[in-house]
Amino acid sequence: MTSRVLIVGSGILGLRTATSLLRHGHRVTMRSAAAPLASSGPAAPVSPGAGGLWMPFHCEDVRVEKWAKHQLEEYLEMINVEPLLSVPHSSPSPYYSQITSLLPSNPPPSSITTKAADTGTYSPTFTPPSWATDPRLNYQTLTMHQLEWQKAVTKIHVPSVLLDSYSTCHTFSAPIVDSPEILNSHLKFFINHKNGGDILTDRFYNSVEEVLEEGGGEFDFIVNCTGGGAKALMSDNELTPGRGCLKYYKRKPGFDTCILLDDPPIGCDERPVYCIPRGDLVAVGGFYLEGDDYPEMRLDEREILEENAEMLLGEFDDEKWEEVGEWVGLRPVRNSGVKLGLNTDVGGRAKWIDCYGHGGSGWTVASGCAEEVAGIIKSST
Repeated sequence: MTSRVLIVGSGILGLRTATSLLRHGHRVTMRSAAAPLASSGPAAPVSPGAGGLWMPFHCEDVRVEKWAKHQLEEYLEMINVEPLLSVPHSSPSPYYSQITSLLPSNPPPSSITTKAADTGTYSPTFTPPSWATDPRLNYQTLTMHQLEWQKAVTKIHVPSVLLDSYSTCHTFSAPIVDSPEILNSHLKFFINHKNGGDILTDRFYNSVEEVLEEGGGEFDFIVNCTGGGAKALMSDNELTPGRGCLKYYKRKPGFDTCILLDDPPIGCDERPVYCIPRGDLVAVGGFYLEGDDYPEMRLDEREILEENAEMLLGEFDDEKWEEVGEWVGLRPVRNSGVKLGLNTDVGGRAKWIDCYGHGGSGWTVASGCAEEVAGIIKSST
């Protein structure tokens, strides 16, 4: 049965939900306060500036694994066939790619079983996190000696500071997307679809009542994908910004290693240090500052990111890396869990579905959440 659906919000959750509902045969209209590819402004979505790495990050919900698995299937399929919606490949990588990712750590001695002390090789007793059990991710835990051997064979980029500062490294083949290009492809699909095309991107809603007044009589369902904007729209005080900062550098040919440091001595939860190659850029981060909603890059943050770039990228070759931009984003963190489901507290003829609070995992769970919304609509009609 075809339903008329209004989606409020046009980040990756809003756009991916729209394309999913169109494929399920529904008629979809979109409204948001900013354009999907807006990179600045108080209502700009977080999605365009994100690193585009598939990996759950500050999204505390028991359903994340299911959603992430669905998204992983989509990404891996796109990596191995023509890119989504006939988007052409870019240089030096396609819009979808699978890149070796390094997560160094210093495990406690009790977690290590020594095999050969003379060579320094051992096998940490860790088991992969639940999201990393798919064999196609090739998740491993290596000593730094083993990582050096792998570096010699595979030509992955391993800065010397990693070898000097950590004893263990988790590695996996991470799907990474060129986030602005994928947003644009979803937007084109929506605009050109016979049951889509109606999108207004300068529409601010100050309350649920305003949304219902505009769309409650015309639509069967309203889907709230407003991200951090739901704090005001829904009076949801459980939402808090998880502020992040990035610098972008022009990607050099052959740079295909993602590095994520959130363990001491270099990184920590509030100041992760990372580089993510996506499309023509390398995004260098980090920061994860809950409760901080300052919209611009601070001077000390800019200096820290420049130091991170020198540490992670500087040894790749002798040529200076060209800086091409910077970004500040407020991840919509909801520590009590993602708000996704039918909201019966909202009255009106149209049924209200919430889909917000995905933290730093929007690109990791978007398609899974979109399909869950489609399932809710199917079971509610």
